[in-house]
Order: sequence, then structure tokens, then C-alpha cells
Amino acid sequence: MSTQFPLHFEKVSTKKVSEFIREQLEEAIILKELMSGEQLPSERELAEIFNASRITVREALAGLESKGLIQKRVGAKGGTFIQPVTANSHKRTAEEIKRDWEQMLQVFEYRKIIEPEGAFLAAERITAGELELLQSYLDQSLEPECTREWFRALDVKFHLAIAKASGNPYLESAVRHIRTKINPALDLMPYNEEVRRVNYEVHTEILTALKAHDSIRSREVMRRHTGFSAEAIYERVVAAD
Repeated sequence: MSTQFPLHFEKVSTKKVSEFIREQLEEAIILKELMSGEQLPSERELAEIFNASRITVREALAGLESKGLIQKRVGAKGGTFIQPVTANSHKRTAEEIKRDWEQMLQVFEYRKIIEPEGAFLAAERITAGELELLQSYLDQSLEPECTREWFRALDVKFHLAIAKASGNPYLESAVRHIRTKINPALDLMPYNEEVRRVNYEVHTEILTALKAHDSIRSREVMRRHTGFSAEAIYERVVAAD
């Protein structure tokens, strides 16, 4: 008698090692863990880090370079450097976001479930040190010399820190995945004093709820914040002519 197998098995992927390396580096760049202007280790050092051949590393770097995420420079001060993501986003992502908006909506729906619940748990479990770190991110975002790139980086750090404070590594991993998907869209948003003020106010509201260990309030404010982000991206990128 035959067995009815599930119909949702995934097909075998023949992903190359270079693609795994590229994806890890790309995630670090998109999440701004590797910042604009920062120099990557040499091909030899990266090969040791990833336990791969230099040829494989070279293929991964070529993929990043084709996306405008890194730049190779020659000469005495040469090397491989991270490119400013926010400054280049409009050149490569706007049309992609419009084309894949239905998929992006699914990511935002997922985010409105995950991040508010992460804030709920964080309010119960967050430490004094983690609260101080979040406050430092807010303070830096208001400094006059805060660049567009660093402002976007601080926003990512703020949200990832809350996810980590939830104490649940699965939730933290989910938020990292979400931010990898939506950061290119967020990088298209304007940067000015009004944006900085609004961002500071809502992040302060979230932090105040966390400091009070108010789980319900933390979840409510985070849900409102994530919903607003989706609407703002739609107006800025998708609905715009």
C-alpha cells in the first residue's frame, strides 16, 4: 500500500559555498554590523575565517561588489571596503521593492507579530545594562554629527537589542531575518531633523515602557511603531510616482 507523502517538501539546493559566504557578509552589511568605510579582512584572512579557499572567497566578494555593497581599491592603502548602503539604496532597491511589494507585505505582517511580542518579553527580562545600551543608542541618534548611515545603524541596533533582551534566541534570530528583508526599504526613507525627532520620540516611548517593565505598553507601542513603518515605506516607495 502506498503512503501519501506531504506535498511541501523542498527541493534539494545546490547552493555553492561562495553563496553561503556572500549571504553572511551581506547580512552583516545590511544590518550595519559592518559599517560604511570599514575595511574587510584580506582574502586570505576571510578564507581562514570561513574555512574556505581564497577562490571561493573571491567569488563571494565579486557578488557583493556587483550589488554595490563593497568596493575594491588598489594601491598602498588598498583593500576591500564597505560602501555606504543608505546612499546607494535608491539606485538598486526601489524598483525591486515595488515589484515584490506583496512579499514585503508578508514580511511586515510577520514583523507586527514578532517584534511586539519580543518587546513584551523584553520588558519582563531586560537588564539595567541593556537599558543603558538602548539609551545610548537614542542619545547618539540626536547628536549633530550623526550621519544618515549611522542613524540607520542605530535604529537597527535599537531593535536588535530589544530582541536580544527578550531572552529568546529564536525570537532574536527572527528579528535579524526580518531586518535583513526590510532594511533596504527603510534605507530609502528620508533623513532630516523631523525624521530624527519622530524616531527619537517613539523609541523613547518604547524605552520608557521597557524601563517600567510594562509588558503590555511595550507591546502596544512596538506594534504601532512597526505598523507606521510599513505605511511610511508604502507612501515613500510604492505609491510614489
